[in-house]
Amino acid sequence: MSGTPVRVVILTLLLAACGSSTPPQPSAGPRTTEAATASTAPTDPATSEPSATSQPGDGVPDPAGRIAFGRITRQDPNFGQVIAIWAIDPDGSDLLQLNEGESAFPAWSPDGSRLAFTQRQADGSWQIATMAPDGSDVRVLTTDNVISEVPSWSPDGTWLAYDSSPTLPGGDGFHTTLWRIDADGSNPTQLGDPSTFDVEPRVSPDGTEVAFERLTFDGGIQRQALVVRDIETGVERVITAAGTAVEHANWSPDGAWLIYDVSPVLGGAVPNDQVERIAADGSGVPVVLFPATEQQGGFKPWYSPDGGRILFGCFMGGPASSDAACLMDADGSNVEILVNSGEHENHFSWGPPTRE
Repeated sequence: MSGTPVRVVILTLLLAACGSSTPPQPSAGPRTTEAATASTAPTDPATSEPSATSQPGDGVPDPAGRIAFGRITRQDPNFGQVIAIWAIDPDGSDLLQLNEGESAFPAWSPDGSRLAFTQRQADGSWQIATMAPDGSDVRVLTTDNVISEVPSWSPDGTWLAYDSSPTLPGGDGFHTTLWRIDADGSNPTQLGDPSTFDVEPRVSPDGTEVAFERLTFDGGIQRQALVVRDIETGVERVITAAGTAVEHANWSPDGAWLIYDVSPVLGGAVPNDQVERIAADGSGVPVVLFPATEQQGGFKPWYSPDGGRILFGCFMGGPASSDAACLMDADGSNVEILVNSGEHENHFSWGPPTRE
């Protein structure tokens, strides 16, 4: 990620481990901007956050699902951003802190009964864990590798994909590869190519494919391509139109689109990231939903359960401003701030409707 230094994630550490300080190259090819309003200031730009409550829900109907997000607490030298996980309703009510920190990458289960995340262990490793929606009943699933991160649920909730490495960044031959594990922590299995450097898997809504970013290094230049892999056959397609600086890809609920953030070229200035979408089959050109400028950027997008809105990280006012949790319509319009504590909100997941 470019822009605010505190938003640097593990990909930057991966780059350093491979002996290069060159940032990802900007995407090539045409872009279209679907919603001009996405480049304007969001509504309700208040700097205060909603009032916290002691328990989630309080019996209030929740047709839109709960939102999980992280608040950055520190930077770990071997991992990157470390967060405390919070949850909130999409209307900004019922804010609840779920844990004290040492976490990353929350992801709701398909039925909303569990929240998967990456958690630092006492031995210094980072493992996949799950917890109840109120932060209780934490269960650690992985144990084999030093880093296991970015969990993604299968649509039936029976297994999770993640990326994993037996060594920390800087170790001999360090790279992460794709894995899967049953939801009870059994049967860890290699999911992708063991020889490639793959990160951030996201299982498709029908469970047949996984989207992820593949890192390659050419003359000291890091590239991050968007790849979709058929889980059963292993056949892969590279979404070339998305370019070579893709981060944090995610599916639309109907599986038709992939959404992600990317660094464009902005007149020679150090660019911020912008949110784009592209057809999941790789056709067409990317559509810019939240454009990057020298004063604003967007990152880590996630669709609402019905596909009508997008949750994402945003900042306005230049790289020194704090990161907020924002919402916008699926076409990039009606941008609004959901949480802006004055600290740094990052790592997002929008869960399914759970209370009727």
